[in-house]
Amino acid sequence: MCFHRISLILLFFSCLAFSASDIKSPSSFGFSLPSTKSARNSIAMEPMAVEGVIDSSYKLGPGDYLDIMLEQDFFSLQILSDGSIAIEECGIVQIAGKTLAEAREEIVKVASKKYNPEYVFVQLSQMKKFVVSVMGAVKQVGQMVVDPQTRLSMALQKADNILGTGRKDDVWVIRKGDTLHINCVEIFDKGNFEQDILLEQGDRIYVPFMNTLDMIALIFPGGSRVGVPYDSSSTIAQYFEKAGGDRMHNMGYQSVTIRYPDKTTKVISAKELNHWKVPPQTEIEFSVKTLFVYVGGAVMAMGKIPYESSWHAIDYIAASGVLTQTGTWTQVSVVRGNQEKIKVNVSTDQILPGDYIEIPKSRYETFKDVTMFLASIVSVVSTAVIVYINYVNSANSK
Repeated sequence: MCFHRISLILLFFSCLAFSASDIKSPSSFGFSLPSTKSARNSIAMEPMAVEGVIDSSYKLGPGDYLDIMLEQDFFSLQILSDGSIAIEECGIVQIAGKTLAEAREEIVKVASKKYNPEYVFVQLSQMKKFVVSVMGAVKQVGQMVVDPQTRLSMALQKADNILGTGRKDDVWVIRKGDTLHINCVEIFDKGNFEQDILLEQGDRIYVPFMNTLDMIALIFPGGSRVGVPYDSSSTIAQYFEKAGGDRMHNMGYQSVTIRYPDKTTKVISAKELNHWKVPPQTEIEFSVKTLFVYVGGAVMAMGKIPYESSWHAIDYIAASGVLTQTGTWTQVSVVRGNQEKIKVNVSTDQILPGDYIEIPKSRYETFKDVTMFLASIVSVVSTAVIVYINYVNSANSK
């Protein structure tokens, strides 16, 4: 009895051992479990917002992330500061400064010690980040983190754009001892994207300030003030474009007030901007108000006429219509400012907006009017005398 029990116990353990040795692995059923020794690392990576296909000449460097598939094993590796990556059980690969195709060749060489080269796949999963500096005439100076697809215009936008006193036409990009001079006016105003360069690691951006002694100030409605560099060949219309006025809301500018360095003032209509050039340190103020000159006196149509900077008094008088009783040019006067009445030369003296041009009648017409007035008085007096005499005679006859 005891022998049978011992035999049964031995038989039971023998069956257990046989069953354990006969259990099939997952691979025997035609599939395999994923490897757990090389899962994606825990660093959260943001999706790339690329502006197009990444150039095949792009050079890998520290900070770039690579997704590597080695047969059934998957790796997500960041290129280290020394330019290398480490593949488990294979070794270290130096890939900094290489293109993605060149890096794959190096990875295949090292990984072939353990993996089949035909099943090695490498792709760039995220580009590196680096720091550039922005200084000078920008609203926010300092450093910013960018990637290799960041262009100069994007960096300036992150710096809250160029100040009104900054030189948009000569932005410096200091790169490895060289200085690139970029005309951002070509980028922002004319869409010349070839000037909008991609930034590189170590770039320093400097926006020079304008020389205040060599500047033109433009003042827009609301008090907005923009400075642009003086250019002896530029007209007011070109300064307007350089200041970005053509990209602002069209407010319907009607007139422009020019304040020269010597404190003199000139007002012109907006349609004359292409013909006017100004010296350095001039202020140019744009207005939406229509300017007028007022004409009264011995003219056909009294009233207001739109201001023209090139016109003189004789032009406004002609526009109002000359009459036969219009006086001589020497009699013309202008009421300006605080009701100050001044004599002007109708063909040479400047007329300002708001002036009132008074054209008296000719001396003959004035004499005729006085004569007619006196005649009317005499007529009234004589009539009154006749009525009085008749009244007296009538009273005496009674």
